[in-house]
Amino acid sequence: MNGKLLIGLGCACLPVLCAEAQPVNRRVEAPAAGELVISLAVGDVTVRGWDRAAVEVAGQLGEDARELELTRSGEQTIVRVIPEPEESQRSGQGETELFVSVPMDSRITVNGTNTDILIAGVMGAQSLHTVSGDIETETWAGNLAAETVGGDVRVSGRGEVEEATLTTVAGEIEVTGAFRLLEASTVSGDIELDILDAVQMILNTTNGDIEVHATFDGRAQLAAETINGDIDLEVGEEGNLNLDISTFSGRIENCFAERSSGAAVPGGDVAVETDMRRGDRRRGGGELQVTADADSPTVRARSLNGDIEICSS
Repeated sequence: MNGKLLIGLGCACLPVLCAEAQPVNRRVEAPAAGELVISLAVGDVTVRGWDRAAVEVAGQLGEDARELELTRSGEQTIVRVIPEPEESQRSGQGETELFVSVPMDSRITVNGTNTDILIAGVMGAQSLHTVSGDIETETWAGNLAAETVGGDVRVSGRGEVEEATLTTVAGEIEVTGAFRLLEASTVSGDIELDILDAVQMILNTTNGDIEVHATFDGRAQLAAETINGDIDLEVGEEGNLNLDISTFSGRIENCFAERSSGAAVPGGDVAVETDMRRGDRRRGGGELQVTADADSPTVRARSLNGDIEICSS
């Protein structure tokens, strides 16, 4: 079944009257586990999952939006906001704001420009992209890709997610929940994670701190790197981690008992060998190497200008 709804905002009135936002409320039938694609160059969008076989779009179109398209073709439903031509755009109080209800098992793609994105109650995979705006979502089972240039990324995991890739240039990244494979990257901002049953985490920031509280599943791997910032790790179990920690001009704080270089000591069911090397007193720096067992999780952390602290979770 194909359908198309079109809302036009052409005005034959004075500009001051046309500057008001125009309300919208439209619905089209949609499959229970289909795909929703949202595209808007202007405005913010909130998406929520519901138990109806339909996509509903409510909210308002601002003075910078010409029309809204709501189309359905097979398994895919498309919501598209068409902006006014740049020369016709006016400054005013009306802003585009959409509230989209979608079958909860849907897959979602959102592409925005100056757009804040909020997702809740959607079980399927999510691909969320905006140039200038924040992304906030909750995940259940589907994979997640979230990317913004100027904004924060916040993710709440409600179920176990196989893979999540999170990227921002100028913003913070905050994640809680169960994620098997997680990659988070920001240029200017902090990364803060509270993760369950991780298998692999790759974390990078240039100017920011990294804070991780995590439990591991089997032979997990964690790699955390920052240029100008501190790294604070609460991970794994004492005596059951392979550690490769270094900082050029900071301190290393090891909440596990410090042991003499090369000394073999009991660590649960395996023997642990520790090598702690301190840098120059004037500039700081140092390295911490711990070899536990080939089947134990591995933690690698690097900071150029910052401290590193590691403790058990």
